[in-house]
Amino acid sequence: MNILYFDDDCIICNRFAKIITALDRKDNIHFSSIKALEGIVPEDIDSVVYYSDDMYIHSDAVIEVAADATGFRPVRLLKAIPVCWRNALYRLIARNRYRLNDRMSCTIDPEVRKKIIS
Repeated sequence: MNILYFDDDCIICNRFAKIITALDRKDNIHFSSIKALEGIVPEDIDSVVYYSDDMYIHSDAVIEVAADATGFRPVRLLKAIPVCWRNALYRLIARNRYRLNDRMSCTIDPEVRKKIIS
């Protein structure tokens, strides 16, 4: 089972989950709150984790879930970009993601909610 663990209190993470739901035509990807992984992954990993054949974190999680959702395997070519650059961009966005929540309400999309597992 492919599971995307995401921060359900974050508007960016919720929108990402909505995009993945729209791209996942084969209905392979399910969702769960990142809080379900407390004590399993380090505390600094608090936005997106993807579990399919392995557990992916940071930019690798984004690339892998995009490849699995679209079925377009060449998306994985993004891994040719040095991981330090990819993860620096990922951490920049993750560190500042709550700043957007000040002015916007954060609700889970009904289509995403249908695919949430507990």
